[in-house]
Amino acid sequence: MRVDTRCLPLCWSSLRDQILRHDACKAFHLAGTAGSSAGFHSSTDVAGRKSHWEALAKQGIPVNVCNSKLHPSVKEGIPPPGKKEISLQRAYTPESKCFGCGPAAEGGLRLESYRIRHGLQASITLDDKYCTFPGIINGGIISTLFDCHGNWTAAIALMDLHATPKPPLTLTYELLVTFKEPTPPGVPLVVKSHVTRVQDVQEAGQKAGVQVDMKLYQAMGAHEKLLAEANGIFKKVGALRAL
Repeated sequence: MRVDTRCLPLCWSSLRDQILRHDACKAFHLAGTAGSSAGFHSSTDVAGRKSHWEALAKQGIPVNVCNSKLHPSVKEGIPPPGKKEISLQRAYTPESKCFGCGPAAEGGLRLESYRIRHGLQASITLDDKYCTFPGIINGGIISTLFDCHGNWTAAIALMDLHATPKPPLTLTYELLVTFKEPTPPGVPLVVKSHVTRVQDVQEAGQKAGVQVDMKLYQAMGAHEKLLAEANGIFKKVGALRAL
């Protein structure tokens, strides 16, 4: 298991901070949580959530700007406003210049994440300019993919939980990355995430947080080869995602 401590977009952890927070992280894993450990939907009263989505729609507030059929409002009877699904990054932060996932980041990775059941999925091909050795993508680039994808997974989980039209701002609290195989350039890659726990109870000195498992695969036709995996904790620090 490897703790990645590179300076990443949205990541605020140093090695010293991670060591000091080790006990706090264990407490997070053991603490009782509000919300679902298996997906984006909480145990919140369904009727209440439905009325909230309906109230937003009646006020003319877009609630599914990515046009996803997996948005919780669709399950409550509100169809997507458009036919073509767009990535979460383009839907919610089109002017973001984040190196990893900003649509407006010139020379950035421009990761684009889409909803899947209980998480998100993104497809990307990395240029050989990101290689640390010939034929091997730098580990910091892989960690950046996990960092951005995990943050979006957490933000969308909290948005769905509270039935809000836009995702909150989340930052990386902890990110553990394990590299299984060297990642080659110029091949189709798939990043998948799965929400494993949501801690929504905000007690004194605590913030809402989401635990996310992630995997990076090389797409090989009908098969996928596991290249790396990560587990992260992402915490809410603001009402809306910043550009």
